[in-house]
Amino acid sequence: MLCLNSHWRVRAAVFLATLLALGGAARAERAERARPVVIDVCGKPVTYTAVPQRAVTHDSNITEMFLFLGLGPKLVGYSGIAGDKELSPAYRAALAGVPDLSRKSMNLESMLGVRADFVFAGWNYGFRAGGVTPELLARYAIDSYVLRESCIHVQKRERVSLVDGVADMRNLARIFDVEERNADRLGAIETRVHALAERMRGLEKRPRVFVFDSGQRLPVTVGRFGMPHAMIEAAGGENIFSDIESNWPTGNWEDVIARNPEWIIIVDYGQPDAQGKIDFLLGKRELSQVSAIRNRRFFVMRYAQATPGPGNVDMAEALARKLHPERFVGAQK
Repeated sequence: MLCLNSHWRVRAAVFLATLLALGGAARAERAERARPVVIDVCGKPVTYTAVPQRAVTHDSNITEMFLFLGLGPKLVGYSGIAGDKELSPAYRAALAGVPDLSRKSMNLESMLGVRADFVFAGWNYGFRAGGVTPELLARYAIDSYVLRESCIHVQKRERVSLVDGVADMRNLARIFDVEERNADRLGAIETRVHALAERMRGLEKRPRVFVFDSGQRLPVTVGRFGMPHAMIEAAGGENIFSDIESNWPTGNWEDVIARNPEWIIIVDYGQPDAQGKIDFLLGKRELSQVSAIRNRRFFVMRYAQATPGPGNVDMAEALARKLHPERFVGAQK
């Protein structure tokens, strides 16, 4: 009888301890979710009162940011990733089984259908006037976050930085309460950015670079507020369209000829593919005397690498090796 009573006392104690632990966890979760997080979003303070549980992302680079932070389990849908904007192989498995809500534009009905409580997108990266906007989502009690690079469409900025994508990911980590688990990974990216800046310090010559995104009659390129501009600067180059105060503007072929780029960055997505774009440029007779064309100096980036995302520093380092190989003599790749 004594043994039996002792057995039940032990079981009761374990049960009580479990209840207390669960209650403590529940209280901690309620306290955490009750703690508001205030983030600057395109120059305005936005308050997030709860950790989102059902998120939707738009575009491949934005989805890669989200998955880089280990937030795949919170993803209930994505959009804007057509076959020509494929993810890096490192992220494809994490996206398997997640509903593709729309191949092109954002779709409010589909987001409501998966009961989204958070949307990560950007201006011209899903959000657009007259379509889905953060204000529209708020009417349905859906929180949102806007990609920093895209804020140039709604606020003035002085420059774009190679660590803008890191700032986005730090903000997301705060919103989703995963700062601690991502601190080392994000810090490592910033360390590499600073190391590249030191390696490029004191350059006497910066090669001229033209970014060719798409277009035949007129070229879509990168202005001073697009992420490739920041990558070109960090790599020791000069963006020939840095005088255009936008992120992804339309340029003209006359200026390409006059400014005579020494390198051309090809953004690999859409049709034609990267080689098709190179062939188009090589076959354009008026460009035949452009330095980059004569010397066949092309550098290819996938769409998700050319737009803000976790792979930006990889591309900046690789571009720097092309523009300034003398600065990497003896350095490990």
